[in-house]
Amino acid sequence: MSDDVLVSRALARLRDPGSPLLGAGIALVVEAALERPLREVVAPQRAIDLVVAAIDDEKVERALTTVARPAMDRQRAALAAKGDTLGAYLPEGASVLLDDIAAGTRPPRGEWAQKLVDPAHVRELLAPVLQDTLLAFARKLPMVGGGGGGATESGGASKLLGGLARGLAQGAGERAAKIADLGRGVLGGLGAEMEKRIGTAAKDFSQSAFEPLRGAFEERLASEEGRAILTKMRRRAIDVLLDAKVSELLDDLDAAPRAPVDRLIARTVAHDVARPEVQALLRAEVEAFLAAREGWTVRQLLDEWGVTAQAVDEAKRFGETVARAAVKEEAFGEWLRALIAE
Repeated sequence: MSDDVLVSRALARLRDPGSPLLGAGIALVVEAALERPLREVVAPQRAIDLVVAAIDDEKVERALTTVARPAMDRQRAALAAKGDTLGAYLPEGASVLLDDIAAGTRPPRGEWAQKLVDPAHVRELLAPVLQDTLLAFARKLPMVGGGGGGATESGGASKLLGGLARGLAQGAGERAAKIADLGRGVLGGLGAEMEKRIGTAAKDFSQSAFEPLRGAFEERLASEEGRAILTKMRRRAIDVLLDAKVSELLDDLDAAPRAPVDRLIARTVAHDVARPEVQALLRAEVEAFLAAREGWTVRQLLDEWGVTAQAVDEAKRFGETVARAAVKEEAFGEWLRALIAE
């Protein structure tokens, strides 16, 4: 039998949709692949080279703008139409887990967090209000009532002090400017010399009062009552979050302008993946992954995650689809002829 006849018969059988031969061949390849050692399949340096070659700022930005963003828009529209809340997508007991996470999450401790707020800016913001508040308390001192203005000044100061106290009692919802105005009114009720003395003393004290205030605030937070309040605040926040519509949460997450955000992400990823120290970090993680599974095969890795059956079925399906397309090409016939040629 000539080579041409053999090739024609082989191609006919491989191209026959009802023939099991092609599928059986793909199954043999898949089974062989499952038994390969992980270190043979995953080479750390080749994996890093592949990542570096695949990533640049243009590709990442294009993926964000043409794939990720449109997908988010489609899903957000669907979620908005359904009106689902976040809680609907979380399992039973999620609120308890969220509470545990919130309770166990510590504030950031890095140097960047310490620099996030400039104490000088805080003093600049709060010192005037603090100064006016301290002036109100200063009127309780005997020297205020006993100043040159006598009972008239003392009575006026008492009325203004009462007004300031009522202003403070109105709570955090009142604007700080109102309290500051009350404090300035207190100054207006004093004699010029006494006002100057108290103003100077209060101004000096206000610049050094932040540490005691911070200590008092920390003590309040550490107290049993303070912790109880924080717990209620945390639980309320979780309840509100779970009841929030997912589409609204996505709207808030996507509030920033897209183009510069996508550009920043793309350039950051491309910049970092090109850095030798980042590549060394990735290589170390791949090595650690392989070292923890030394001697394993691909099958054992799939078994670890319980996806062997699904992965094998998908590999066979995809492999057979590709193979059936390949055997129809004339180039495959030429390859087969070259294979059996003497």
